[in-house]
Amino acid sequence: MTNPETPKYIATEERKGQARRLVKDFLQEQNTSVYRLARMLNETYGRSASDSNLLNKLARSSFKVTELMDIAELFGYELKFVPKPPIEGHDKNSKQT
Repeated sequence: MTNPETPKYIATEERKGQARRLVKDFLQEQNTSVYRLARMLNETYGRSASDSNLLNKLARSSFKVTELMDIAELFGYELKFVPKPPIEGHDKNSKQT
């Protein structure tokens, strides 16, 4: 049960835009479209992903991590957390207030 006082996470429009660009750029690099991706997901994973479903997820930036993992795997990639290089003058261990 969730605590009604705990605020729900809502991504900023900037973060949603970054996510949209990430997926769009990846598909462009793979020379494919959302329509082809839907067919590939259906053929490979037996999912019933429709073109409109994927287009809506892209517009809302609402892909599940597992869906992104499946998409990456279709093209021979994997998702991975990679540390960002430190910004000069900022200690990554210091907390900002």
